[in-house]
Amino acid sequence: MNQHVDRRSLLAGIAVAPAAAINSATAEPASNLTLLEATFQAEWTALKALEREHDDAEQLYFSERGKLAKPEMRPATPEEIDAIGKMTIAELREGMPLNGAAREHANATRAYNKADAAVRRRTGFAKIDRAYQRQVERTCTAADNLLHCPAETLGDLAAKVRVHKMWEYDCSALDFIMDDIARVAGKAEGA
Repeated sequence: MNQHVDRRSLLAGIAVAPAAAINSATAEPASNLTLLEATFQAEWTALKALEREHDDAEQLYFSERGKLAKPEMRPATPEEIDAIGKMTIAELREGMPLNGAAREHANATRAYNKADAAVRRRTGFAKIDRAYQRQVERTCTAADNLLHCPAETLGDLAAKVRVHKMWEYDCSALDFIMDDIARVAGKAEGA
């Protein structure tokens, strides 16, 4: 028997085959979770593609930052301690002015933070870290969208398991999963 196979349909089927494999095996129709899983997979792939560059830039950044002298506050002099001891309650309530040691430390910390920001830019870590954090947020959103979409079939539950194995939901996800199991189990009992 000669059957005509539409190439576009075949390629589209291949693109979602991993996510829909369980649905095909159990003769369940594809669900919203199939698309949500495919979206998560795309975001996950983009995140993984950034990891090596992010790790390399981060190592270079920490190596360069290690050369910066971290500011340490010197002990207050007896005169500075005495001046603080002579302050009135009203002066303390208004906010204690910085003594010499604290003022020097605050200035040194500002200079250190400025130098640190320059190292982040020079090593490329600032730019790749921003891109990486945005991609983490997109991947997390895709995982959460899948998690919060009600599962109606065993295939839907399997999609959530596959994503959990990659993303590892926190314990707050348990309520959603338990609701899904009850929903799917209720359908099976009613069948």
